[in-house]
Amino acid sequence: MNITQEDIKTCITKLATSFDEELFNKTQEELEDYWYYKYDSSASYENNMYNFFDMLELYKSFCDRWEEHHNGSCCVVERVRDKYIMPKIKLYIQELNKTIV
Repeated sequence: MNITQEDIKTCITKLATSFDEELFNKTQEELEDYWYYKYDSSASYENNMYNFFDMLELYKSFCDRWEEHHNGSCCVVERVRDKYIMPKIKLYIQELNKTIV
């Protein structure tokens, strides 16, 4: 079987389309499925911050795309910040405060 460049392009396009459909069919509440961070009390503050930041950026990208698709690109930065990102930061601070003795 010969796999052509066109076959690879088609496959990648189908994967991306499938992923978009899955994301765009979620409700706003279901975006929570893309939040993968959990505070690790056995890890250092720095390591937790590093992991939190990575997961926050990933989550933000899902929320950005979902918000743009459902509510347009006008004010998407503010909507995502206020609806999704700030609550996660507040939760992180609460977890961090629990571990500070």
